[in-house]
Amino acid sequence: MIKLKRKKTRMFSIKRKNKDFLNSNSLSEKTRYNIIVFFIYIFFIIIILKLINLQIFQHLNKDEYVKHIVYKETEEIQQRGFIFDRNNNVLARSIKTYDIALDAKMIKDLDLIKQLLSKYDINLSKANLISIKARKSHISIKKNIPENIILKIKEDISKVRKQVSKQIAEIKIEKKIYKKNEDKLKELNEKLEKVKEDKFVCIKISSNYKRSYPENTLASHVIGKINSEGVGIEGIEASCNEQLNGENIRREQYRINGYGNVYSEFLSKEDIEESKDVVLTIDRVLQFIVEDELKKGLHKTKAKKGVAIIQNPHNGEILAMASLPNFNPNEPVLKQEYLRNSAIYNSQEPGSTFKIVVLSAVIEEHLFNLNSKINCENGYFKYAGKPITDHQKQGIITVQQILERSSNVGTAKMAIKLGKEKFYTYIKNFGFASKTGIDLPSEQTGLLAPIKQWSKRTLPTISFGQEISATPLQIISAYSLIANDGILLKPKIIRSIDNKKYENTQVVRRVISKDTAHKIRLALYGVVENGTGKFAKVKGYTVGGKTGTAQKYDKQKKQYSTKHYMASFCGMIPAMKPEIVILVIYDEPDGDYYASSVVAPIFSKIAERVVEYLQIKPDVKENPNKINRGANK
Repeated sequence: MIKLKRKKTRMFSIKRKNKDFLNSNSLSEKTRYNIIVFFIYIFFIIIILKLINLQIFQHLNKDEYVKHIVYKETEEIQQRGFIFDRNNNVLARSIKTYDIALDAKMIKDLDLIKQLLSKYDINLSKANLISIKARKSHISIKKNIPENIILKIKEDISKVRKQVSKQIAEIKIEKKIYKKNEDKLKELNEKLEKVKEDKFVCIKISSNYKRSYPENTLASHVIGKINSEGVGIEGIEASCNEQLNGENIRREQYRINGYGNVYSEFLSKEDIEESKDVVLTIDRVLQFIVEDELKKGLHKTKAKKGVAIIQNPHNGEILAMASLPNFNPNEPVLKQEYLRNSAIYNSQEPGSTFKIVVLSAVIEEHLFNLNSKINCENGYFKYAGKPITDHQKQGIITVQQILERSSNVGTAKMAIKLGKEKFYTYIKNFGFASKTGIDLPSEQTGLLAPIKQWSKRTLPTISFGQEISATPLQIISAYSLIANDGILLKPKIIRSIDNKKYENTQVVRRVISKDTAHKIRLALYGVVENGTGKFAKVKGYTVGGKTGTAQKYDKQKKQYSTKHYMASFCGMIPAMKPEIVILVIYDEPDGDYYASSVVAPIFSKIAERVVEYLQIKPDVKENPNKINRGANK
């Protein structure tokens, strides 16, 4: 008993002490007040931070969420500009097409969707059905669907939606009738919810543009092609890609509901650079004539390649430019090399068509005239330890006859008299070993070694078109300057962009005098009348031109081939007052390889059709030799 009492007394003593502590002055009145205030401040700070979090940070997240639902920013590719020929015939255009995709997460009635699409021969594949089961949000069904099909599909969907709207209206009327019948109202509400479901919201239709080339292979190397991303990779499609494409259109769209119906739309940039149309100097009819005759000749000669160009020598405009084999830009092209334009990309030794350069130089420098006589050594002339030969033995003949009979010996002797420094300058001035500047990609410069790298034989061999390479465009440009009274022009392939004249005729330089150019035309007329170019004649017209039969250099054997040749003819019509210049080249013709018999006849056929189409007046009554009798002096 005594022990229990002690314990109780002890407990009482502890309680008393605690009470005394709380009531004691050990915590002052001020301290207690400060503690209470501190906890109140903490409480309010927590509330304020919570409000900030709700009103600012979580509000921003909600804004982003709402914005994601009602706001959409889209980027739209402009319709790519058209490409026309000089007479506004369409060579390349963009057709609006559509793609259909499905959002599996939004499919309510798959059978209905299948029924609608199959009506227009759009069927779901096994892969599509697997993706639908996997609930993928974007399943591509079909691409490049014509607009008329899409309009019909939209019309069918619209009809169903109108029926749904009618059903909704009928149900709402029923609800008013049965507003006091809770069971019936519940049934009608359930029915209304099902009817309201847009069963076609899962169909996603997007537009795109498909590039189309209505003329198929015609002028394919000039027009070029675009890749899968809509970027030009060759031809005008590449060189004018920026103008044809324009700038992508960015739009800000606000949607009224979850179905994506747009009720407000703004351009994110007002001054959008629009796509532009490009008009070429090419004439579709002339292009067809050139390709048609070139193809016939390619089949007949069994050559590897063929090139033909028609140029207006007085303004530099290219009226036709063909390279065979060609390609169809509407179809996939397996190799990049098939896209390359041989007329500007491939450079080969020009052979005897190059002889006009040395002839122009020696006449301009007053070293020879057309009546000057040179000993052609019976077709065999040894120089620097090696022979220069002719295909026919020639003795002492005039400079005019040297060109007519295409004597390598006579041409070499003129070059030796001219000298390498002056000859090199004339070669460069004629535009060889440099780009012409035509507005087409991949143009090559050709090859001409610096004088310091010339061997003792380089001077005479270059004179008849060896140890130098040139593109077909460089060759026709050289002949065009002869036709244009000695003035070299920049070739033009673009006539206008966005209905604005692209550029004026650009003079590169005067290369030879008007008088010298006249004499060269006279000599070229003689080639067709009396020499190797006789098969290039066109009934009713005078023709001036030069053949070229060049041995191809075998890099592996390091010598000229005896089997592979480049045959060419470049000529102008009418001979003394040319309106057009035409170049035809065949690479490695099989069998007969002489330009006089292989290429000159093709030139004649092309020229005959061209002068008729262009309505160039016949000039057979004119006799250039008689009119310009004093020109040879």
